[in-house]
Amino acid sequence: MHEYYNANSDGLAPFKIIPDRETAVLLRQFGILLKSARGFTQLIAETERFEDLAELTDKITLKFHLISTAPAIRSITKMPGMFNISTVHAEFTDSPALDINAENWADINPSNTTIASNDVAVFNKNLISILTITLPQRHLTLEKKSVTVRFNAISANWKYYIFSSDGKKNLGISHLFTEQPNEKIANKTARVFLSDNPIPLREVYTEYFSLSDDKKIIMKSLPLPAPDNISTFISDGIKKSIAHIYIN
Repeated sequence: MHEYYNANSDGLAPFKIIPDRETAVLLRQFGILLKSARGFTQLIAETERFEDLAELTDKITLKFHLISTAPAIRSITKMPGMFNISTVHAEFTDSPALDINAENWADINPSNTTIASNDVAVFNKNLISILTITLPQRHLTLEKKSVTVRFNAISANWKYYIFSSDGKKNLGISHLFTEQPNEKIANKTARVFLSDNPIPLREVYTEYFSLSDDKKIIMKSLPLPAPDNISTFISDGIKKSIAHIYIN
């Protein structure tokens, strides 16, 4: 799960969940098939083979790589650094359902990372997390189990650049935005409005901001931030983000 996508109809992040080489071999040995779709993977066991091997096993450890299919996922995910990878450890003890926040981040450059799928090493710069699942012997049963990993989205100051403002002197975007000095971009002058405070980023919103002139609405629903138009910088030792939104 990812906060940015939670408002969507399925609420699941655009992740592929891929077992590493050792896990893929182990799953085949236990007669477990993977059924994957956007943001989740189901493990389906062949009953007889699984039960036979489970009786002889103290515990099993499975490792999965979470690969983002959205190129700008790092721009909207709350993480300490640009190339951090979340390390998530899930161990079944009492409950058959685990719900874990992605809070532990390792400073690993993804250019040094390979993943394995079907015994083939694949380079992928969009590795976002490594999930390790441990099942002790008493949990090696056919009882349904689930692991949910939750990623937090960043908040950003929204910055609107309005180019088609000729003849409109009293533009405004609600009381949450303050007009800034004009900026010149590609030889065009833009009126600039910046949100006073950071706003949580979501793919879908239930409310929109409107553009008005002399308190008369001229654009009912302003565009939303795009993940690939977000810049991040450090100010006074604090990481801050700005979502740039252009209106022609």
